[in-house]
Amino acid sequence: MVSTLTTPTGGGSGASKGAPVGNPVVIGGPVEHGPAPIGTSVPKPSVGQTIPVGPTPGYMEIAPNGEYAYIANRAAGVLTVFDTTRNTVTGTIPVPQGGPQFIAFSPDGTRAYVSIFNNTRSVNVVGVLDTASGQFLAMVPVGVRPFALDVAPDGRRVYVPNHDSGSITVIDTSTNTVAQTIQVAPNPHWLDISRDGTRIYVANHDSNLVSVIDGASNAVLATIPVGTSPHSIIALPDKPLVLNVNYDSNTVSAIDPKTNTVIKTIPTGSHPQDLSLSADGRHVYIATVDENAVQVLNVQSLEITATVPTGKSPTSVAVAPDGRQAYVTNLADGTVTVLNVAGTA
Repeated sequence: MVSTLTTPTGGGSGASKGAPVGNPVVIGGPVEHGPAPIGTSVPKPSVGQTIPVGPTPGYMEIAPNGEYAYIANRAAGVLTVFDTTRNTVTGTIPVPQGGPQFIAFSPDGTRAYVSIFNNTRSVNVVGVLDTASGQFLAMVPVGVRPFALDVAPDGRRVYVPNHDSGSITVIDTSTNTVAQTIQVAPNPHWLDISRDGTRIYVANHDSNLVSVIDGASNAVLATIPVGTSPHSIIALPDKPLVLNVNYDSNTVSAIDPKTNTVIKTIPTGSHPQDLSLSADGRHVYIATVDENAVQVLNVQSLEITATVPTGKSPTSVAVAPDGRQAYVTNLADGTVTVLNVAGTA
């Protein structure tokens, strides 16, 4: 049984009162050491452990230091704390306001931003979590049904797609207040910010469009027609390429960001929901919900190289910063599947 996290009022690591002896809760905090050598991703990962993580794990995000992660357990109303050094659950953080949906860390790892809404949509907020204490510092009101948010590379702003409001909320992280609201096509589900912060790419689920936003002015620069129900999106950091999955047309759209046009459409398994980039940038991992599998896309050839079995209804893939393991949240069976993406055990 996952224990409820009890944290101190000050900084530093806390401990869960019900946690097993010798299994301290990993809270996190700022990055304290340099990056580990990055593993070389392989065309076909091997399947490792399957780990129970509580009901309805919808999304997992690994902290910048690579030592722990938070899992958004939607219907359970908690964040599960996951120790990635030992691949074990160490506690939970209650989210009484509503179901936590998605998580994004600040670049230094001191804050985690959590999109939250309740069943009646009367609560729509982004929770600002202090990762040292495991306590929420603020709840920032946003639009209706906030989804997959992202933090600007300089850490000064958080961009939040509000699915039912057709808008992006921009949060000033120095004050935890709303700085601006950007109107986009219906209905924004996911966004990703380029590494240099100059562009924000938004997957608009109900309009079959990707919006391109200028990172300096927050003006919408372009809208790009893609497949049916664009869901998850990533801008590759070292290659002029943006990729998004189209949930209801079972494809990936490959977009040239220089021309803002689709250059290739790649068939996938049924209902692709999430895609994540390997740490070395060579492969993309696609969670295909109905297939109970993750597919591997070669970034150079834009071809699928493998289909790897997971648990039931995989909804997200989190890649460790060292590129050696990836973690797949399986919504329907309350587990995480570990993939050895660098071919290591």
